[in-house]
Amino acid sequence: MRESSEPFLNNQWLEDFTVGQKFRYGNWVMKIEEMLDFARLYDPEPFHLDEAKARALGWDGIIASGPQISAIWRRMSKDAFPNAEIIVSPGWDSIRWFKPVYAGDVLHVETEITEARALKSRDRQGMIKLDNRIMRGDELVSQLSSTWFMRAQS
Repeated sequence: MRESSEPFLNNQWLEDFTVGQKFRYGNWVMKIEEMLDFARLYDPEPFHLDEAKARALGWDGIIASGPQISAIWRRMSKDAFPNAEIIVSPGWDSIRWFKPVYAGDVLHVETEITEARALKSRDRQGMIKLDNRIMRGDELVSQLSSTWFMRAQS
């Protein structure tokens, strides 16, 4: 597994990604203010907004919104692969949230390339599929699959 606190600058073109490649990246500290701001705008459930209500529901405090965790993955992936020649992502699949995420938790990502191929219908373009595991230490908190359409170098 390639692990780095620095971006993977050499992963730019479709040809730079191969099936089975693994990457570890990110160091995102969850902040209560950001969790509350996100919840107020997009996911105003009481367990995302109110400490007492979250505890009454059995949580150890306010928990982050699942969609926020997915958005944080996207930011960490862009930071990790800033030179990737991504054309568009047609979507994410199999999004799962396994464990609650709290303020102060530090998240990182483990990504594996599960498919990489040229597109027959588009010259010098291809597609990669990524299996993304959002981790808190050694604990899996969320997982999602994503697809990127990319430019090919040749």
